[in-house]
Amino acid sequence: MPFMDDLSKLAGEYLGGASPQQAADAASAHVQSMDPNDLAGHLTQSLGGMDQSSLQSLGTQLLSSFTQHPAGADAAAQQAGVSPTDVAAGDPGAVGTLVNYAKSHPEILQNAASAFMQKNPGAIGQMAPGLLQGIMGRLGGLT
Repeated sequence: MPFMDDLSKLAGEYLGGASPQQAADAASAHVQSMDPNDLAGHLTQSLGGMDQSSLQSLGTQLLSSFTQHPAGADAAAQQAGVSPTDVAAGDPGAVGTLVNYAKSHPEILQNAASAFMQKNPGAIGQMAPGLLQGIMGRLGGLT
């Protein structure tokens, strides 16, 4: 698995030598403190650089977080104008539309982003530069 070892090393260097758990914790703390509009903008910008697995995970996490919403995940997706199936499949347009819709539900957006990064620390390196900068700032006090 030399490729995976190299990838892990590069990710560690890119995130200041932090462990995946440290990076996930810093990412989670950072997104919880962000303005929902900024967070949605960074997540939307990140979609173009995410692999399919990460897109699916983010889409699934958004839908899962909307299950806490009184209307539920399917209704939230329909209100956003997208298919829950497309979101769960990781369609970048559908995920982006649901991220944009989630701005009106900041706690859901923040919880979804936080849970996504906790469950997918390897995807943190795929985030938009502005989001990575905030995470790196949080890691500065940990590493």
